[in-house]
Amino acid sequence: MARKTDDEKLENIYNAVQENPGKKAGFIARLLGLNRSEVTRSLPALDEKGLLVYEDETGGLHPFDQDNSQNP
Repeated sequence: MARKTDDEKLENIYNAVQENPGKKAGFIARLLGLNRSEVTRSLPALDEKGLLVYEDETGGLHPFDQDNSQNP
């Protein structure tokens, strides 16, 4: 079972991506006071929690909107 702090970190990352779509992992990390590697390593865990994020061709992170057909 995941620790509470891990869940909070994942939710904070997802919320930051939602508020700053298209920003790279380094930007999100600086915003949250994390290392860039913590953000990139958290991406699979976000998916497992159902918090879907995708990376565009330039490395920008975006929340996956199931209602939006423009997502890859």
